Amino acid sequence: MTVRYPNREEDLAEEGRFDRIFEHPKAELFERAAALVREREQVPRQISRLLAKPAAARKAAVRRDRAFQTWSLCEGLIYDCHRLVHGDLAAAEEMADLALTSAEELDSVYYGTGLVNDLKARAWAAAGEVLRVTSNLRNAEDALAAAEEWLGEGTGDALEEAQVLEIKAALRRDQRRLPEALRLLDEIVEVYRQYGDFHLVGRAFVQKGQVYGALGDLEGAIHWLRKGVALLDPSRERPFELAARHGLMLQLYESGRRQEAWFMLKSFRPDFQAHGGPLLNLRFGWLEGKIQHALGRLEEAEAALLEARAGFVARGMGFDAALVSLDLAGLYAGQGRAAEMRRLTEEMLPIFSARDLHREAIAALIVFQQAVRMEEVSTDLLQEIGGYLQQARCDHKLRFEPPPQVLTPRKR
Repeated sequence: MTVRYPNREEDLAEEGRFDRIFEHPKAELFERAAALVREREQVPRQISRLLAKPAAARKAAVRRDRAFQTWSLCEGLIYDCHRLVHGDLAAAEEMADLALTSAEELDSVYYGTGLVNDLKARAWAAAGEVLRVTSNLRNAEDALAAAEEWLGEGTGDALEEAQVLEIKAALRRDQRRLPEALRLLDEIVEVYRQYGDFHLVGRAFVQKGQVYGALGDLEGAIHWLRKGVALLDPSRERPFELAARHGLMLQLYESGRRQEAWFMLKSFRPDFQAHGGPLLNLRFGWLEGKIQHALGRLEEAEAALLEARAGFVARGMGFDAALVSLDLAGLYAGQGRAAEMRRLTEEMLPIFSARDLHREAIAALIVFQQAVRMEEVSTDLLQEIGGYLQQARCDHKLRFEPPPQVLTPRKR
């Protein structure tokens, strides 16, 4: 082993050589940063230009046109996917698909392999979120597994991992793996706190509220939803903030605090109308119908529920349309309106044809039809079928066992 003793002249010459080496990377770094700023400024125009093309031509355009193969455009598509998932599922699904295509076309040499892999993970996570919201839990699991694989080859950024795990926690909630969902959320909160991003902490708290709601702990759900909503920054994710408020209003309604839910609903109606998007506003109208019914305003309740039901049917959202139908049935049953009940069941063919409604769920609705024909509809039956549909939305293997009183005709 050769020992090198210090030599001042040689050291100065060496320092000069390294200074020259670092001059170019420093200039290149500033140029890359400036290029990224320019890219981001172009994102709204580039997305508009992409969406102006026929739907069938958009993915091919991303693969062919280098102008669509930028980090910032891919990031913008992912952002739009998360923004739209609460208001326009079809558009969110396309944004996720385009983001995945864009991520595959990114230049790893220019942007850096680790950073590109992080973005691929984000794109797969966004796709997983859309699949989860559309109740395709098996494919959502696969998408999130792909996201975690890309994260393993990424930069190792804890914030990137936490945002993927946040979507995984929502999937675990829908899979009824609730303790695991809470554990993931506790880990995520710690990361978001370390980064000092309290909007993201608020997101995680909202998710905790949803998990407590799934556990049947309504007070716990309300507590965490309130904490989460208070931390959210509406300017960053307005649709998510409104969806969180909708969740809080729903838990207030479910816990029997109908006046409080009604006051909140009236206060935020203009915000939902302006920023909620078509899907979230359908859910808002559905909740309004439920609250109006509970408050004894039956005419207003019926109008709101009919409008929500028509909207869900038009979008092929069978589970939601079926659940609104059960709410309408409860309203009609309370008024003794047998003719309207029968008409309701006769109009269920579009619901049966919805792509998200599986065989067992259809069997539950056939039981409802039979009960209407036999004039055996009760509050307990409506709650039993409604509770089943809520769980079956995420568990296609869950069987429905018809209540005995529906299988056995009533003696006259």
